[in-house]
Amino acid sequence: MILENIHKQLNKSSDKWEPYFEIYERHLSRFRGKNISLVEVGIQKGGSLEMWSEFFGSSCKISGIDIDEECRNLVYDNSNIRVIIGDQSSPEFWDNFLNQNENIDIFIDDGGHFMDQQILTFEKVFPKLNVGGIYICEDCHTSYMPYNGGGFQYKNSFIEYSKGYIDSLHKNWHNDFDTVQDKKDKLSKDLTGVFFYDSMVVFEKFGKRKMVNVQPEKFKSTK
Repeated sequence: MILENIHKQLNKSSDKWEPYFEIYERHLSRFRGKNISLVEVGIQKGGSLEMWSEFFGSSCKISGIDIDEECRNLVYDNSNIRVIIGDQSSPEFWDNFLNQNENIDIFIDDGGHFMDQQILTFEKVFPKLNVGGIYICEDCHTSYMPYNGGGFQYKNSFIEYSKGYIDSLHKNWHNDFDTVQDKKDKLSKDLTGVFFYDSMVVFEKFGKRKMVNVQPEKFKSTK
């Protein structure tokens, strides 16, 4: 695994669950060597930003967000890496940040892991994410932890919240109306896929494609 090997050689501290690396590469390898913008919330000692820079290349613009003031002291050789102090629980923070950072291709939420933080962050960021982009929420096992505001099948957990976007993917196939679901449908414009892994949810925003039935040439109608 390329990314896991990079992680092992980092100069700054970082901890990731081992299965994450394969998921990262499955969804993010398409961006390697491209001039993209990545944002990660929750950077701790800063090693993950170093890892992303090595994986995607020095032309990748990387923004790390953390509430810990100590993160201001992080220094990188790559000038394309910057650290921003901010509270992901604050709608005002996201409004200001997104007004100043309009082009985001990859967004990774590895922040506070509380349900209200994860849901607010998704609802603020995903509509602003570039078409062709990827949104990842990590450590979603906290959706089952009461301390983080979760619980098994608890309707306000991020896992249960994310399940609603499966219906958003299929909104052209049903006529049912629900106020909560309607909000999700509007937020998820251009959503093309939702992937659930142990402790991680990945959203692909590749743009809606028209569903066209395809048949071999000899079976096409001549009418």
